[in-house]
Amino acid sequence: MAVARTAHRSRRDTATGKPRFANRVRGFAKRAWRDFPPGFPILWIACFGAAALMVVTGGFGTGNLPLGSRIGFWLLLMGWSALKWQLWFAWRVRKPADWPRASLIGAPLLNLPLPLEIALCASAVGAPFVLNPFETWVSALAISALIIVVASLVAWVVLSRKAEPAVPADGLLGRARVAPEALAAVEAEDHYCRVRRRDGQSALIHYRFGDALAELEGVDGAQVHRGAWVAADAVEGAERDGRRWRLRLAGGTAIPVSATYAAEARRRQWLRPPPRAGG
Repeated sequence: MAVARTAHRSRRDTATGKPRFANRVRGFAKRAWRDFPPGFPILWIACFGAAALMVVTGGFGTGNLPLGSRIGFWLLLMGWSALKWQLWFAWRVRKPADWPRASLIGAPLLNLPLPLEIALCASAVGAPFVLNPFETWVSALAISALIIVVASLVAWVVLSRKAEPAVPADGLLGRARVAPEALAAVEAEDHYCRVRRRDGQSALIHYRFGDALAELEGVDGAQVHRGAWVAADAVEGAERDGRRWRLRLAGGTAIPVSATYAAEARRRQWLRPPPRAGG
């Protein structure tokens, strides 16, 4: 009997080994991408692409500058702009829904010092000139508005054409008939796992929590309790429960955060109150 159990365990490990390895690879790739600040590297590519366009067209009256000075001016100005926006998005964007609000608020605020920045960059390349502040602001806001509109349209088209999330063929999510994009949390209940969806529904599946964690390595999320894992995009905020925190998830679920895993939740900036309605 011991030999039979060993053979069965070996076959089971062989059957699950490849999917788990694939999940680990996907998880590593997603964690690596997630650790980049919001908008990187697209923001920087766009800014330096805009710099190249401005060098060619001589934007903001720089067409009369020597080519070397013009290149230096636009590299300085757009490099500084990229850094400003990168810091702004890193502060204001926590989830995809934050992008429109962050962009609309950031456009007037970050363009406010633009006339001074233009003067400083021009002086730095040895070709000082001063532009009319009002005309500069109007042009900058118009460009920012155009970028926001185009980006919003592209996002709308991409999201509207996005295929329905696929449910895995096997594993915990396959048994629960839940796509990774619809997953909110997984909680251990004795020898079962409670799989919670973002629409508030749940399914109780006979499954080991340790095996569930291994499968979820390819999904953006984290363990926040000895018996609880949450999806990153499902976190809407947090609230105090005595000396501990409870995460508020999409669908109305509240998940406690233990002291052991609080550091990871804090690193992900989950331990913050949910946004007020209408705020």
